[in-house]
Amino acid sequence: MLNGILIVIFLIECVLLVVLILLHSGKDAGMASITGFSFASSASVMERNLTRYTIITGVTWFITAFLLGWRLG
Repeated sequence: MLNGILIVIFLIECVLLVVLILLHSGKDAGMASITGFSFASSASVMERNLTRYTIITGVTWFITAFLLGWRLG
């Protein structure tokens, strides 16, 4: 039962981690560099929060992967 719950949580975290990583803008700052508009103040706050969420998701992903390896191994 616990293994099934851990596997479901792990799969959700995998998808969430991929989505969060893809939401990050690249070195050229995404659409702002193409259009010439700069939303530096709001973009920095959004990027900071996105980075925090990505780190939190990555840490929980690692813990879940470790627990799954320990339980199934």
